[in-house]
Amino acid sequence: MYRAGVLYRLASPSRVAGPIRARGSLSSVSWMGRSSRDSSLPSPLIRRHQSSAASSVKHEQFMNGSSSIYIEQMYQSWQRDPTSVHVSWDAYFKNVEAGCGPGQAFQAPPLNSSPSLRLVTETMTAVTSSKESINNVADHLKVQLLIRSYQTRGHNIADLDPLGINSADLDDTVPPELELAFYGLSDADLDRQFLLPPTTYIGGDEKILTLREIVNRLKSIYCNKTGIEYMHLTNFEQQEWIRKKFEAPKVTELSHDQKKVLFKRLIRSTKFEEFLAKKWPSEKRFGLEGCEVLIPAIKQVIDTSSSLGVDSVVIGMPHRGRLNVLANVCRQPLSTILSQFSTLEPADEGSGDVKYHLGVCIERLNRQSQRNIKIAVVANPSHLEAVDPVVMGKVRAEAFYAGDNKHDRTMAILMHGDAAFSGQGVVMETFNLDDLPSYTTHGAIHLVVNNQIGFTTDPRFSRSSPYCTDVGRVVGCPIFHVNVDDPEAVMHVCSVASEWRKTFKRDVIIDLVCYRRHGHNELDEPMFTQPLMYQKIKGTKPVLDIYQKQIIQEGVANEQYVKDELTKYGQIMEDAYENAQKVTFVRNRDWLDSPWDDFFKKRDPLKIPSTGIEEDKLTHIIDKFSSVPEGFALHRGLERTLKGRKQMQADDSVDWSIGEALAFGSLLMEGTHVRLSGQDVERGTFSHRHHVLHDQKEDIKVYNPLNNLAESQAAYTVCNSSLSEYAVLGFELGYSMVDPNSLVIWEAQFGDFSNTAQCIIDQFISSGQSKWIRQSGLVMLLPHGYEGMGPEHSSCRPERFLQMCNEDDMMDASKAAFDGTFEAQQLHDTNWIVANCTTPANICHLLRRQVTMPFRKPSVVMTPKSLLRHPLARSPISDFLPGSKFQRVIPEKNISNPSNVQRVVFCTGKVYYDLVAARKHVGKENEVALARVEQLAPFPYDLVLEECTKYPQAELVWAQEEHKNMGAWTFVQPRFNSLMATSSQPGSGRVISYAGRLPSASPATGNKYTHYQEQKEMLSKTLDVAKSSLEGFKA
Repeated sequence: MYRAGVLYRLASPSRVAGPIRARGSLSSVSWMGRSSRDSSLPSPLIRRHQSSAASSVKHEQFMNGSSSIYIEQMYQSWQRDPTSVHVSWDAYFKNVEAGCGPGQAFQAPPLNSSPSLRLVTETMTAVTSSKESINNVADHLKVQLLIRSYQTRGHNIADLDPLGINSADLDDTVPPELELAFYGLSDADLDRQFLLPPTTYIGGDEKILTLREIVNRLKSIYCNKTGIEYMHLTNFEQQEWIRKKFEAPKVTELSHDQKKVLFKRLIRSTKFEEFLAKKWPSEKRFGLEGCEVLIPAIKQVIDTSSSLGVDSVVIGMPHRGRLNVLANVCRQPLSTILSQFSTLEPADEGSGDVKYHLGVCIERLNRQSQRNIKIAVVANPSHLEAVDPVVMGKVRAEAFYAGDNKHDRTMAILMHGDAAFSGQGVVMETFNLDDLPSYTTHGAIHLVVNNQIGFTTDPRFSRSSPYCTDVGRVVGCPIFHVNVDDPEAVMHVCSVASEWRKTFKRDVIIDLVCYRRHGHNELDEPMFTQPLMYQKIKGTKPVLDIYQKQIIQEGVANEQYVKDELTKYGQIMEDAYENAQKVTFVRNRDWLDSPWDDFFKKRDPLKIPSTGIEEDKLTHIIDKFSSVPEGFALHRGLERTLKGRKQMQADDSVDWSIGEALAFGSLLMEGTHVRLSGQDVERGTFSHRHHVLHDQKEDIKVYNPLNNLAESQAAYTVCNSSLSEYAVLGFELGYSMVDPNSLVIWEAQFGDFSNTAQCIIDQFISSGQSKWIRQSGLVMLLPHGYEGMGPEHSSCRPERFLQMCNEDDMMDASKAAFDGTFEAQQLHDTNWIVANCTTPANICHLLRRQVTMPFRKPSVVMTPKSLLRHPLARSPISDFLPGSKFQRVIPEKNISNPSNVQRVVFCTGKVYYDLVAARKHVGKENEVALARVEQLAPFPYDLVLEECTKYPQAELVWAQEEHKNMGAWTFVQPRFNSLMATSSQPGSGRVISYAGRLPSASPATGNKYTHYQEQKEMLSKTLDVAKSSLEGFKA
């Protein structure tokens, strides 16, 4: 549209009548008169202009579709300075401005011939000159297109593979548009001079170069050891910025001091791996051999970013090279790292993890920038790329608490393997968070360690895209491919990437094309599957040897300097080894990636404070939650909802939405940041929440009542996420790791959707504290309940979460101390909390307890669907007031004579309300007691025993709506039985029986009739009545 506007300006007959626009405003005139700024033209005139402008292009012989870019650039240059273009262009543009018609503006250059000859040859010369000038212009256009082709496709023929056997883009052919013949040019044209277009900087101060020099410079920039992908960017300013960074002469050169720093870093990276290989040849360590330049690369990124204002860097990476990064980037003490190779007893809590999964957090002085910087490497499992969203969430949270809204001081570095980067879906899910307002980190720097192999799989069989980095093109990342055997090129690319991130606040990818000197690990035999590649690798010198030779040849250093530096680092490693031999135990706490030392020092680990709320604060929150500012055009349906909230307060009977709001609002007024994230959480999947109200008359005008409670309150972030569970849950986990004084919640749209985030749940949330001593108070809200909605929207699979609890299912009641600290001790020891609440007050107290506890535990909460509006699922105001707390078990309250009870039914969740209604229907209110287990894990042994003892003669039954092989049955059965078998209380020795659906492969039926029949069967078994007695009953 922009370029075509100039064609319209230059070719249209309308210029005969005078210029359409003043000089300098041509960019606002779009092709065929379609610009919004020209909307005043009547439609017939627009059509007439379209026809005439299109046809009149033919009158100018040098005008065609491919020349439009060049003509646009020449015209702009002429506008700025008429002498900057060839005289033929100067004459042409002057005639255009004078109003010459189509085909009349072109004027051949004047001839210096005698008057007599001119009379004879006038006609012939005019024709010949015209043709030559046209050919000259056409050749300039071709050269301009050649330059653009190198900018666009030069990376396809760059020398990127240090082994010289593969093309990084899996294509050995040369794009035809990079050949002179494609443009009708040949070697005979190499010494012709051409004016450079304004879209290249290869000339520096020179405006004219020979074709030979143009091609040589383009090849040196775009086809040497660096391949630059940036022409897919849609922003012209960004393209120009990158061109300047790579095309300007001598821009990539390093000073002698910079080369020495690079050499020293290569020594550390290379000799660290050699030392480990020598001392522990049979140990897996996933070393960096073949990509030793990664360490200087990361350090260059950090150095440049630090000088640009960054003071906190969070790193996520796979296992390859992790020990080297911990040693030479983070500067974790070498003796601490080396002691991990010894078989030593841990001196503190936790089960620990293998050394190449560990994280760390260290603050130190960056010597290049002379600024302090904090570097955290996030601990991560073997599941490649799983750590990506965790890192992004951690960075987002750090910036939030620091008030760094544009992430000028906080940054993420993510490292990837080539096969994982193209193969793992979480990469794209994480990229998709880039520009979302509540998730953006304003750009991360991605470093791909491109081994050109995935475990044993050739890249031709592991990806369908040319490059492993092509996923980045989707979100507009510039991509810099670089051969690791040119460490100076790597340094330049890393500096440019850091400056890009600072300038544009967008992601950037550095593709380090390298190789893996060993197999997948040091004990693996790669010759089984890649014999030719590994024959080549055996003959390939390490990059340290290559660069050492280079700096000696350049006179940067001499042999003695090299020898001294190698000796110095060798001695450092030997000293560290000696110190490591003196270590007698290992400390898991040495590897914390998110330390909270100050938080734990102030709290009694065996005291759970009250979670009640003062009445005046409670009233204020409900009032705010039930109103909107004056003049806000609220939806009529929501007017009724807000009135209903006020009425519930007046009736002393509040629903689930108010229970949530009281938890969030009270914490916010106490200064605790609350963040609620997930699909459709602003409204709520089932339209119960409505925390973000939308004005019905003004677009993007919203009101969040909980962010308008008090001036001194903490911030409340409630944000609809992208349609992702894996990345978003990982993001929220990372967010929760930064500040323990916060409540971070992820809500699934439906509970079973959490299974697409199972990797985060299994590898990070349930086991994170045990493996990495890392605590998190993250809450997962998972809608759950059997209501005839089919297999996919009924169960959140509670059995999976219960199975991952670290609690022993054998309880010896005779030895247990069910005293005032039992609840706190259980919570302290558990790996997470699993709950299924049935009242608004209990969900409020559960959420508040997450913050008041003296430690942090993840919570998995089965949340209701139909109960959100169930008339019985209400709580009185008194259940929220000071002195109230979370009820792990809600006992039967409506039976006056326990001796009449024949059966005690324990259950959890929504099924309780079905049982209450069915019990009433069959008239068994005095014979069947119903007790709700609100907290399944840690299992409330003390309160369950108390309830069982209350009815010593009654039969014990566990009722659930889930199938027998699902739900809580297999979790609670051994706990009930071991408790009763070892108890000395009345009624001991009883065993609990099951009442519920039969085992099934599917979580639920999709047939409504079958659903109702199964429900009645479950109710009849639970209440010990004939199924026929439930005829006419509807739950």
